[in-house]
Amino acid sequence: MRKTLQIVAVSAALLGAILLAGPSITLHTRVLHHETSGDAGVTYEHSGARWSSDLYLVELRTVTDTRHELRLGPYAASYYYPVEIAFGSEPPALREATWLPDAVEITFTSGESLHIPADNFSSVR
Repeated sequence: MRKTLQIVAVSAALLGAILLAGPSITLHTRVLHHETSGDAGVTYEHSGARWSSDLYLVELRTVTDTRHELRLGPYAASYYYPVEIAFGSEPPALREATWLPDAVEITFTSGESLHIPADNFSSVR
């Protein structure tokens, strides 16, 4: 009986740890879309220099779920401004990204759109 209680206690502790930490443990990241503002001829000023910004749409598989986010910034493969995408049941797909001098406007194939001010991502280092 005592051994059974120990097993139950350890199992409950492990389950609790998975439920608490699971969403933050990324098992796999897949890039669904990548482009740069420089390809559209747009750059952003930071610390007296002009930089092209990257945009990644990624799929993140964690211990407990799969989610999607945009990653924006001059070196968004490493340092980025994250924007979680949580609409619809299908994985999001970009229709168009319009790079503006002060923002980026992103339209998805589902019809949803986002306007992200450049101040949020132009200085991420």
